[in-house]
Amino acid sequence: MKTIENIMIPADALADLEHALELQSTGQRDPAFEKRLGEQTEKIRQEILAEHGVLNVAVDLIREGRAEE
Repeated sequence: MKTIENIMIPADALADLEHALELQSTGQRDPAFEKRLGEQTEKIRQEILAEHGVLNVAVDLIREGRAEE
């Protein structure tokens, strides 16, 4: 793992980030990579949904923003 300001980043996550940046900077696509990341993010989304339910914070944030004006 590499350390960035005392934050530990797993090596596989750092490798994925570097690969994503390379794809973005060159305009290339990697369907297998995109599929794998999509599956991982969906799994994380489902875990958060199961633990916390639907978090509808948009209305509150908009109202807060309007109140500050």
